[in-house]
Amino acid sequence: MTHLSQPLLKKAILAKEAHWEYQRLSLLATAWKIEELKRQLSLMEGFEKEKKESLDGTSQDLELFESLLSLDTSAKVHAEHEQLLCIYNDDNLKFSTINDHLNHLVHQLPSED
Repeated sequence: MTHLSQPLLKKAILAKEAHWEYQRLSLLATAWKIEELKRQLSLMEGFEKEKKESLDGTSQDLELFESLLSLDTSAKVHAEHEQLLCIYNDDNLKFSTINDHLNHLVHQLPSED
């Protein structure tokens, strides 16, 4: 990169920074999806537990819980959760690599006085 002019080098670094921010936000969105699935599983498990303990729930209660839950089964939600954890771990590794590369590029720029 030493053959690039300073303005062009700065543009390259800014472009890399934009990509880094995109990756960071993507990683954050995946983390929130994982959290959503964990909470949905907890709700489904709690509902199943209460349903077993008390079989005298009204149809309105059942409709309320069904509206809160997606039509996914617990096994399907678990599978999606595991898949997203793998994606999250891969993305986190990529993010760390991009972050290291960006830091290296930034240190190549001369300081502005």
